[in-house]
Amino acid sequence: MKLSGKKQGDFLTLLEKGHVIGDGAMATLMHQSGIPARTCFEALCLQDPKLITEAHVAYLAAGSQVIQTNTFSGHRLGLQRYGLENQVWDINRAAVKVARDAIHTYQKQSKVEREAFVFGTIGSTADLKTPDFVHQGAKMSLRFLFEEQLSALLEESVDGILLETFADLNELQLAVETVRRQTNVPIIANLAPEVVGVTRDGFSIEEAFRVLEKEGANVVGLNCRLGLSGILRTYENIQLNPNSRYAAVPNSGLLHMVDGEYSYTGNADYFASISKQLIQKGVSFIGGCCGTTPDHIRTLVKRLEKLPEEEKRVRPNEFSVNNSITIRDVVKGDQETDDIGNLEGDSSGHSLIQKALYEPTIIVELDPPKVLDIEGYMEATKILKDAGVDAVTIADNSLGSVRVSNMAIASLIKEMGVEPLVHIACRDRNLIGQQSHLMGLHVLGIHHILLITGDPSKFGDLPGATSVFDVSSTDLTKMVKKLNNGIAFSGQPLKQRSKFVVGTSFNPHVRNFHKAIDRLKRKLDAGADYVMTQPIYDVRLFEKLARAIEPFQVPVFVGIMPMVSSRNAQFLHNEVPGIQIPDEILERMDKESKEEATQEGLAISEELINEALTYFNGIYLVTPFLRAELTAHLTRYIHDLKAVIK
Repeated sequence: MKLSGKKQGDFLTLLEKGHVIGDGAMATLMHQSGIPARTCFEALCLQDPKLITEAHVAYLAAGSQVIQTNTFSGHRLGLQRYGLENQVWDINRAAVKVARDAIHTYQKQSKVEREAFVFGTIGSTADLKTPDFVHQGAKMSLRFLFEEQLSALLEESVDGILLETFADLNELQLAVETVRRQTNVPIIANLAPEVVGVTRDGFSIEEAFRVLEKEGANVVGLNCRLGLSGILRTYENIQLNPNSRYAAVPNSGLLHMVDGEYSYTGNADYFASISKQLIQKGVSFIGGCCGTTPDHIRTLVKRLEKLPEEEKRVRPNEFSVNNSITIRDVVKGDQETDDIGNLEGDSSGHSLIQKALYEPTIIVELDPPKVLDIEGYMEATKILKDAGVDAVTIADNSLGSVRVSNMAIASLIKEMGVEPLVHIACRDRNLIGQQSHLMGLHVLGIHHILLITGDPSKFGDLPGATSVFDVSSTDLTKMVKKLNNGIAFSGQPLKQRSKFVVGTSFNPHVRNFHKAIDRLKRKLDAGADYVMTQPIYDVRLFEKLARAIEPFQVPVFVGIMPMVSSRNAQFLHNEVPGIQIPDEILERMDKESKEEATQEGLAISEELINEALTYFNGIYLVTPFLRAELTAHLTRYIHDLKAVIK
């Protein structure tokens, strides 16, 4: 009797008869055996297949009925970290062959004939993505990543596919849908939420399970991050469907550090005890994730042998539900986010953006100082206030250069009676810092924000600093909209909704304008409420931009930045990302004196404003070198135009 190559239905048939035991961790097991943590563990299937075979055999000997291929990060994005992105096919095919060889090796060694299955494993990409990934187009799309790895696994005829450690429902839903389009083998789809009861993108576990089953998952479940207790608590607090099949693949415990080394709490007895309770709750597929070893599986198998026959075939019943978890009541679907017309109690926020829908509205950027003396900055803000600006927008360490915190500046100018609009870059803060920063802005009553990717740190005055980029500005937009629905980034409910009015940036100075518009649409679809453009110096761009953005029906603030000299103009044109200046404008700025050049720069800005107001109400003035008198002059110029129009 062969232990591999079974019909697709055999695994599901076995699952119907009772619980099925998976294997345990591979990477942490390899690390415990002395393999350095920085190793590409997936590549060991090619480099040291004997080592992987021995691990598989140990799990089979412990009682595993399903072994996973050693391919968790075997997609192009995961292998790219090691320069192995072109070996996706070789590594994944080798991993299946190693797993099958292990089954035959175990069969020869033990002379035991029992069922065993090889499931091809595909892990999440969410924690590996960078802004470069987001902009690399279709070749590096999520669907492509999953399809490429899946094709290699299916080439070697795996018995099923195991999708695991997905914190976000949206990514796992795409993965399940991608697999089901290519094959009808059984699919186990495991979420790895960071808090009990809720996915990282804000869906209740019950709702997430329903979505995954609808896409074609045969078994839905939880693995990894929550650990044993967290996964048990999640299953205790949800209502299971008797017609569904559930999985639990927990870590051996929680991650902690001992003597400078990472390890996991929870011994084999504790693992077996909690796993037994999970089976008694209705879980039918059970295995181990990080920190588990063959000893954990062996102890579990022995514990389950003592179960009465009727308990080995437990079906989910209607368990008591902890009604304190009411995410469904808060999030009611991903699309139901506050828009600028539903910001109750936000007297500043929503009026500013709505104003730009029907009359000229002026926001002025005034970069925070690079020094601790802010007296000049506050004086400049007063000049702008007196000129009649609607808001002052504050950059977030623009060009990667260190400046005074824009949150502190925003709080100070708000006390002056000036509405702040705060930029938030993805570069400097991880998700912990980002949410903390946003919560701080909220409690200060600062609700206007502009979400941007941010220039890389290497461009600034601390080129050795690390750029974080946990998420793209588009992803951050979605997460902020969750805050507006009372959901934290982790998926936990907040006691109050935030009231952020979210802006996004647009650079019209690109070679492929239509692709840039497509990217802008994705940002708006993610929930952005308004658009701010890079400074524009070509009058022909206004009409082109207006026609392209018109279908979106969204307020647009077009950038105008007065130039002060020929040198300044050349610098902007040649060295500042996202700014292009026509030759005729550069020639006009070529004046002998700085005063003449400054006056010419103001004249050019006035001409640009005249043309911009033909198509847009929103004007975004950028103050050069803290010279607020220049943007104050242009603010008064716009007010004079408004008076003439009236």
